[in-house]
This record gives sequence, C-alpha cells and structure tokens, in this order.
Amino acid sequence: MDTVYQLIAFLLQYPTQKMKEILPELVDDIEQLEDGITKHHLLNFITQSEQMPFDDWIDHYIEHFDFGKTTNLYVTYLKLGEQRERGIELLKLKQFYQSEGFDITDKELPDFLPLMLEFCANVSVDKSNELLQMHQKALTEMREKIDTLQSHYVFLFDALFNHMNKNGLAPINIKQVDKI
Repeated sequence: MDTVYQLIAFLLQYPTQKMKEILPELVDDIEQLEDGITKHHLLNFITQSEQMPFDDWIDHYIEHFDFGKTTNLYVTYLKLGEQRERGIELLKLKQFYQSEGFDITDKELPDFLPLMLEFCANVSVDKSNELLQMHQKALTEMREKIDTLQSHYVFLFDALFNHMNKNGLAPINIKQVDKI
C-alpha cells in the first residue's frame, strides 16, 4: 500500500471531527516517511488545519471544493463540466478500476480525487502512474487554481505532485501542453 497516496486521499475528504481528532496520529505516520519534501508539505497542511477553528476549516473546504466550479475535486469536471462526454469518461474510469479488482460504490463518482488516490494507494506504481498521467493536466490546473486562492490545500497538491514525480511522472507545464 502506498501510504502517501492514502494520506492525501484521506486529507482531501470533507473535514470531520474524527479527522481533526486523529491529525496528531497522522503526524506520527507522516514523520515515518522517507521523503522529506512530501513530509514537509503534509505537515504544513496539518499544522494549518489544526490552527483553524474547526468550523472555519469546514467552511474553507465547502467554499473551495463544494461550491468552486474550477476547484472542485472531480478531475474530469474542469474540462468537461456536465457534458455528455464526461459520462463516458466516468464509465471508462469505473472500468479501469474494475479491471484492477477495485470496486467502487455509487456513493462517489469515479473521478473524485480522493477516490482516485485511494485506488493509486492500492495498485502497482505502474497502474497508479497510468491513471494519474491520464489526468495530470487537470490535476495541475486544479493545483494552480487552489494556489491562486491561497488555500492551504495547495500543500496536499504539492505533496501529490512530489510523490508522482518520485514515482516517475515528470511534472508538466500546462502552457506547453495547451500549445500542442
């Protein structure tokens, strides 16, 4: 199991009281990570989350991910919105998961980033790279928008991209990709 993807998947979910209570335990897990850069980003996120009043953390999450059309955590939404093509992409994702024996419920759409990272945590590096590379441009755009909004969630995206890079996925430059 890939602990980094698992941690990021968990921390990208809606904040709950239980999540806030176990943040100190997560710090212990993060301290065990070998990669100092990923560790730094994850600890920065937790520190800032702990410093926020719990209701403010929830409001921040809702503002950025539940109501933000350009910052929600549904990876195909930014590109396809509610278009018919998105339904096709969601079906392909579900089939991709199933081909690896990863069953998903109907509780979340298959392009929900925490679900994608949960999948990545439970498959080989090659399979996780295949999935993340397919959506790397959208993930990069999400990270840039979160950074522009000065959200501390950028630390989770930075940890994600650092870990992807360690796993062999080189960062992309969106401006160069758009020219192709």
